[in-house]
Amino acid sequence: MSCADHKDYSSLPEDIKNNSVSLDIDTVDIPDNLIYAREFRVYHDSILIVLNKKYDDVSFVEMYRLKDHKLIRSFFRLGNGPNELLSALVKLNGDVLTVNDYVKNQIAYLNLDSVLANPLYNVTPIRYYTESPVAAQHLVDSQLIIENPNYFVDDNLGINTNTTRLLVADKNSIPKGSENNEYYVRNVTSDGHIIVNYKLNKIIYAYMGKPIIEFYDRELKLTNRILGPDKLPAKYKIIDKEVIYDEYIPYAYLDFCTDENYFYLTYMGTNLVAGKNMEDYPLWIFKFAWNGDFIKSYNIRRYISSISISNNGKSFYGTGVDKDKNPILLKLSIR
Repeated sequence: MSCADHKDYSSLPEDIKNNSVSLDIDTVDIPDNLIYAREFRVYHDSILIVLNKKYDDVSFVEMYRLKDHKLIRSFFRLGNGPNELLSALVKLNGDVLTVNDYVKNQIAYLNLDSVLANPLYNVTPIRYYTESPVAAQHLVDSQLIIENPNYFVDDNLGINTNTTRLLVADKNSIPKGSENNEYYVRNVTSDGHIIVNYKLNKIIYAYMGKPIIEFYDRELKLTNRILGPDKLPAKYKIIDKEVIYDEYIPYAYLDFCTDENYFYLTYMGTNLVAGKNMEDYPLWIFKFAWNGDFIKSYNIRRYISSISISNNGKSFYGTGVDKDKNPILLKLSIR
């Protein structure tokens, strides 16, 4: 079933942003030597996870103790060799850090408890064969869930690629349904987050380009969609069979974090226009139960590029920027 054919959906309250709870924001002290840092996440209030920019002789992922800034482990040097990456996007889902190399189409899963317990712990990235920069491990260890880079539906353009949003692929194989079609749509799709809760058999997709959250069962059958709170229509144009955004780029869900009972999404809900940067827009955090029930919204009042959550669920950690546009670690506390 195509996501566009599914009519049974719910909507977020229109006043979800106006009725949000403001968060207190403080800057957290981090090591002084993080000159290549791009993003930060915090695990169990004590471990700083650093995603570094691409640079020779610098690991993409480093882990430090927050209390004394001691380096614990580092993973994935820049390169084409075994256990080396050419790019890295990271997501923190519970105790698993996903490291996605979208240039070499490979993905790795670091179990953080194992990293901290075993100084020899290591992982080998898994290859996947699509253009999608978003992938998550399936509920079956031998398979991956892949966001389909060729899924696109737009009534105004009269384009429907007649495929599904998410695909299942065996490791090291090309997933069925990801083949090229008449139009190249990669620039306007494959911009979301796949969130898997293994204990509850939940698979959730949050779209970066539109205010859409989708829920799937373990067979990847769509069971529910949540729309809103904003309409956020996208405007496209076609140049030489390539679909691109026209005039502005819409942004909805930018990052996520999870705990045992809830998942949290950072939300922008506006269009990025010429002359503006992402840092110019404030964000909100939306809190959901794993069954999709909306719980609460929080107002950050500024932009953050990543989010993680404290052990007690009363604070978040986010990556902001200082006046010189350098990344800083923020603690966002519930009043």
